[in-house]
Amino acid sequence: MQYGQMRSLDQIDELRKLETRRVTVLLVDFQNDFCRPSTPDQDPGQTRANAEAAQRANAFASEAAGLGMRVIYSQQILDPGRLTSRQRRWEEGSQLCLAGSAGAELFIDPVPGSRIVRKYRFDIWQSQEFLAALADWDIDGLIIGGVELICCVLYAALGADERGFHYAVPQDIVSGMRSSEQVANRAARDYLRSVHPSVDRAGDLLRDWGAAGSSCTG
Repeated sequence: MQYGQMRSLDQIDELRKLETRRVTVLLVDFQNDFCRPSTPDQDPGQTRANAEAAQRANAFASEAAGLGMRVIYSQQILDPGRLTSRQRRWEEGSQLCLAGSAGAELFIDPVPGSRIVRKYRFDIWQSQEFLAALADWDIDGLIIGGVELICCVLYAALGADERGFHYAVPQDIVSGMRSSEQVANRAARDYLRSVHPSVDRAGDLLRDWGAAGSSCTG
């Protein structure tokens, strides 16, 4: 077993030692514009994997909440007024997740007791709403799902690592547009498996947690 895989297993073991109330399922940007065709001429196959991942992730979040975990949904919002001039030049003409649009709304129904936080660029760790939720709930561990795999999901994982949180990224609840699947998404998945705490199926992680007994809840 390679060093990176051993480190990943050790980190997941440490994550599972936390009380479930100190763990959040973070679902990044499962929004309409990423999970269903945004225009009549868009190939529905482009977003199908994202939609399927969103449904799996939400079912997982509901089960996790039943064990006492917290759930946070993020929404990426395009608001040019909140971007720097450098950031705005890359968004010129974009309507993706535009503030106030139907495309910016969540594709899935939030589980009861969850929170929705907004972010205005790729990095959720720049969201004050997100940081406040972590502080309010005294969160020390994250289970990360979401889209897009090649950007916002990676920022979430890197930010958790940088700040010293326990975390894991289940491969079945992260996804990206089909057009990125052959090269970019595959590379991102390989990177997560090699460098970050990653499991193939979120459900397996949750069953492991449940098997640890009621001492993990509180």
